[in-house]
Amino acid sequence: MTMPDNTSNHVLITGSTSGIGLATACMIAHAGPTRLVLNGRSQERGEVALDKLKAYAPHTEAIFVAADVSTQMGAKHLIDESTKFLRGSINVLVNSAGGDFKPTLFHETSLAQSEQIISHWLLSTIYCCSLALPNMADGGAIINIASDAAKVPTPGESVIGAAMAAITMFSRTLAMEAKRRRIRVNAVTPSLVNNTNTFNRVTEGGFSAKLFAKAVTAAHLGIPEPEDVAAVIAFLASDQARRLTGQVISVNGGISA
Repeated sequence: MTMPDNTSNHVLITGSTSGIGLATACMIAHAGPTRLVLNGRSQERGEVALDKLKAYAPHTEAIFVAADVSTQMGAKHLIDESTKFLRGSINVLVNSAGGDFKPTLFHETSLAQSEQIISHWLLSTIYCCSLALPNMADGGAIINIASDAAKVPTPGESVIGAAMAAITMFSRTLAMEAKRRRIRVNAVTPSLVNNTNTFNRVTEGGFSAKLFAKAVTAAHLGIPEPEDVAAVIAFLASDQARRLTGQVISVNGGISA
């Protein structure tokens, strides 16, 4: 994996024990950031991810902080611990934490499930941005990961799509506010991504498996791998994207436009 030059060197990536988050951490670490914080809910999975990162980029100083960022307390714990390790300044924040939810028709989705979906995706992003911004260096970058459900009405993703659309509009509006400090805010919206827990979950059977089987046939460029999405995130985190903010970029292999 390669990474654009001039990546800022104090990086926090939520939801980074596997998939897109871990691939992003490895890609950014390859360019030589001095300090990087991984995050997830499982200490065990976090330690495995940390070992993988250090094996790939042994020069990188990194820690794992276990925290559920869908709660205010968890997000605060993460930002507090990250700020200490990153010596008081976050240059890059990547919000890629998500929940373990499969597409489900709206009439089969309970109110409790709807609340969890909103919390795990939308509120986690808002919490982390709100708490991290006072500790971010001017000229830094925030990259929020949503999905193409934000753009394409998809049966079974009414609540998920609402959360994703909210993340993208939140990112675009925050970009207009944060530009006063030269902090760039962009969103990346993948669809299906191979070799991720989400891919396994939505294709294992039932309604979602039928739904996404059709999506696979539409991806004439191929279903993206975590590294494909990570490359876009790494670019947005780099100085090469210093004039780019308020954008929502799909990485979907041609499933939709």
